[in-house]
Amino acid sequence: GGGAARGGGDADLFSGLGLGGILGGTMDGGAAAAGSAEQGTQSWLLSYAQNLFDVSTADVVQRLKLVLIPSMHPSGQATEDLKLRPDFYGPFWVATTAILFLAATGNFARLIEVGSHHDFKADYSLVTLAAGTIYGCLLGVPLIARGTVFFSGDEAGPVDLKQLVCVCGYSLAPAIPVSMLCLIPAGFLRWVAVLAGLAASLLFVKTHLLADIHATAPWLKWTMTIAPCVLPVVVFLMYRVHFFTSAP
Repeated sequence: GGGAARGGGDADLFSGLGLGGILGGTMDGGAAAAGSAEQGTQSWLLSYAQNLFDVSTADVVQRLKLVLIPSMHPSGQATEDLKLRPDFYGPFWVATTAILFLAATGNFARLIEVGSHHDFKADYSLVTLAAGTIYGCLLGVPLIARGTVFFSGDEAGPVDLKQLVCVCGYSLAPAIPVSMLCLIPAGFLRWVAVLAGLAASLLFVKTHLLADIHATAPWLKWTMTIAPCVLPVVVFLMYRVHFFTSAP
């Protein structure tokens, strides 16, 4: 009874001094500020993601043409647009499609060689290998390149992580038609198709990325030059050597 009386007295005291409203307002204000900060963070993340995927079908087609139809003098507008508005939608679509095509054509080529459905067994590990290599390199190579620049304290021109991922992703587009050509059961023609696709991929990287790299330190320039080329080289050569191990 005495405790209740003291509690009531304390409440009356706070009310009398006007502290009840102050304390309540402070707690409400803190909760509102926290909620506002959380909403602000979510809005920023959503806006950032929208910018990365805010690309039209026409834009993606135009960028695919840049790599699939190589030219020593590409359209200045298309090149500048790729540099100013790098996207992640195209690279993700290209990488995922390439994974499916490489694994499917690798298995289908082995089926053609075996010649019988009864003696053929699909190798589903090709999907895992293609996905691990392509997704791993697509994320790892740009991160390593930008991490090298960051820890070196130097500059490598106006090349950012988004542009690295974008160019590296689109550079894999030739792998899709190359995989279709590799269904031809001829080892020499497969090598020709793979090397031609690799050349188109490297030309795209050189034209739309390496030209913007201006590092003062020679070792940094070499790192930034070689790193983006690792992805297409690894993917194309791995595809030809490993996916057709039992093919001619």
